[in-house]
Amino acid sequence: MTDVYLDENLSEHVASALNFLCKGDFADIQVHSTKSVFGKGEKDEVIIPEIGKRNGILITRDFNINKTRLQYELCKKYNLGVFFITLPKGQNKHWEIVKVLIRNWEEVVDKIRKEKRPFAYRISVKGRMERLQ
Repeated sequence: MTDVYLDENLSEHVASALNFLCKGDFADIQVHSTKSVFGKGEKDEVIIPEIGKRNGILITRDFNINKTRLQYELCKKYNLGVFFITLPKGQNKHWEIVKVLIRNWEEVVDKIRKEKRPFAYRISVKGRMERLQ
């Protein structure tokens, strides 16, 4: 079983819906909201190690994790797999996030199952998933 955590900037309702949808073809994936598991507003410096200790995956819109040295180093230290969702300005609505996740979910699950951690990917509205260094 692999636990996937959607950052609170993605909505606990989306996490619940994805978790429900995974019960068929992706029964080895369980989706959680960081807000529900760790509490609202918990710092990334706390969440990253906890998800890593649980051998989990993080999906977030907070691209600064990849740019902030401490958070980046924590992701590497705890062998975290991270997917960053990037949306164009003005398209940060809840429904746009849902569409991006659903459109890319099979590939996300494929990466979760096959990639050696740590890893990071950017998921954009258009185009393919891009591996980050």
